Amino acid sequence: MVCNFDLYRPVRAVHTGPPGYRYADCPLPGEYHASVVLAHLPPAVAITAVFSPARGDRSRRLPRNFRLLEELERGEKGIGDGTVSYGMDDGDDIYMRSWTGTIIGPHNTVHEGRIYQLKLFCDKDYPDKPPSVRFHSRVNMTCVNPDTGLVDPRKFQVLGNWQREYMMEYILTQLKKEMAASQNRKLVQPPEGSFF
Repeated sequence: MVCNFDLYRPVRAVHTGPPGYRYADCPLPGEYHASVVLAHLPPAVAITAVFSPARGDRSRRLPRNFRLLEELERGEKGIGDGTVSYGMDDGDDIYMRSWTGTIIGPHNTVHEGRIYQLKLFCDKDYPDKPPSVRFHSRVNMTCVNPDTGLVDPRKFQVLGNWQREYMMEYILTQLKKEMAASQNRKLVQPPEGSFF
């Protein structure tokens, strides 16, 4: 049976092994297994996909939706001290494109205690290319367009020097660190609760 996993929305993926897989259509030495229940199948039916560690072949890496499911699971568990979180906007989006992130401003800055909402959009090239990131909550930061809220990849190195291993979690934690950087920590901010 041949399945193109990008055509279906897996509702849960459980896997073992380190990040950075490639998938194969036959068992390999040192293989990892991922059991995936697909939304269109009865609950008891699962398909097992076989993964092995990546060896530089981009075309045989973990499929996009599996990667996004891994990120969804991490986001649902919570990140670090709970001041950064993210999740899907629409559980019915089979392509898992639209996400919402939340950052609680870091201590000892003008951002302290403020809650910032962001929109992240992962197109079909994610994670090979970065998502677009836009603040929904108004914020004054050197890497954020003051009219649109879009995070400028030329001014935010995580997006500008994107690596496939980066995740949305990393983007959000680095934006929080950027809030505490000397060029942003004391900038006058728009009224709390205002939006782009």
